[in-house]
Amino acid sequence: MAEITIINHEEENQDPKNFSKGYLTLPFEGDQFKDFISGLLGKPQSITKSIVGNFEIHMDDLQSLFNLVNQRITQQNMGRLIQFTAKIHFNDKSSVQLGSYEELLTYNEVKPIISNAVELSWDYLIQFSDKTHPEKQSIEVTFSAHSRAYRSTYFSELGEINISIYHTARSWGSDIEAMLTNQVVSLLKPENKIKRFIRVNGSGIGLISGLLFFLITLIGAYQASTNFIATEINKVKSFTNLKAHSADEKLDFLTSYVASGTSSQHYFKVGIFILIMLVVSVIVGIWISANAEENREPSFILLTRKSLENKNLILKMNEKQWAYFFGSLLISIITGIASNYIFNWLVQ
Repeated sequence: MAEITIINHEEENQDPKNFSKGYLTLPFEGDQFKDFISGLLGKPQSITKSIVGNFEIHMDDLQSLFNLVNQRITQQNMGRLIQFTAKIHFNDKSSVQLGSYEELLTYNEVKPIISNAVELSWDYLIQFSDKTHPEKQSIEVTFSAHSRAYRSTYFSELGEINISIYHTARSWGSDIEAMLTNQVVSLLKPENKIKRFIRVNGSGIGLISGLLFFLITLIGAYQASTNFIATEINKVKSFTNLKAHSADEKLDFLTSYVASGTSSQHYFKVGIFILIMLVVSVIVGIWISANAEENREPSFILLTRKSLENKNLILKMNEKQWAYFFGSLLISIITGIASNYIFNWLVQ
C-alpha cells in the first residue's frame, strides 16, 4: 500500500530522500495538509433553489451555461475545474452519463428515445484569499421536463430547474447562485396570460360552467311548469265556461281532474328532470375543469432527434386541447338549451 510522506519546511535543508517506491510528497505542513483534506472531503455548506416554468433546452443552452460558469470561476476566483459531468435522462427510464465537457459537445444519441431531464455537475478547487489551501466547491444544475405518457406521445408539463451549490465560502456561493438564477430565468418562456388564467382558474371555470348549465336547466323547468299551468287552466276554463254543462257536470269534471293527479305527475317529472340535470351539471363542470387545467404550456429537453419530433406532436395536440376546452363550453350550453326543449316537448 502506498504511503504519504509530509515534509515540513524545517526539513528542507536535509538530505533528499528517495520516494520512488510508492511515496507521494505534498508541499504542505502537517496542519495545512489536515485542513486541505478537510476542505476537499469534508461536508460543505449548501444553497439550493428550485425554479418552475416553461422552457426549451437545446445543446447550445447547456454549452452557454457551462461556459458562463467556467469563465466566471476561472477568471475571478482562479478556480481549477477538476471534474464536469452531464447526465441525460430519457423517457424509457434509461440515462447516459458523460464524463467531460468534450463528451457533451460530441454527444449524439442514435436510439429513438426522448430526453426529459439533464443534470450538470461541476467540481472546482478554489484558493480563496482568506484561506491557506484550495478547497473543493461543487455546482449542480438540473433541468426536468416532467413528462407524462399519452398513447405514443410524451406530454411535458410545467418544467422545473433545480440549482444546488456546495461551498465553503458563503459569499462565493451566494454570488454563484445569483448568477445561475439570472441565467436560467432567461431561459424561461413567458406563458400566455389568457392560457395561464384559464389553467390557474380551471376549477372555478368548471364550477361556474356547471352552475350555468344547471341554471339553464332550472329556467327550462320553470318555463315548462308555467306552460303546463297555463294549459291546464285553459283546459278547466274551457269546460267550466260552457253553459251547456250543468253545475253537477262541472263539479264532476273538477273532481275527476283533481283525482287524476295530473299536476302531481307533472311536478314529479320536473323533479326527476332537475335531479338528472343536476348530476349532468356536475359532470359538465368536472369535464370543463379538466380541459382547462390540461392547457399547460409544455417544457422540452431537446437533446435527441426523437425529442424534436415529439415536440412537434405535442404542440399540435396542445392546440387541439384548446379546441376541446372551448368546444366543451359550447357543447355544455347547447346541451342545456336542447335538454330544455326536449323536456318541454315531452311534458306537453
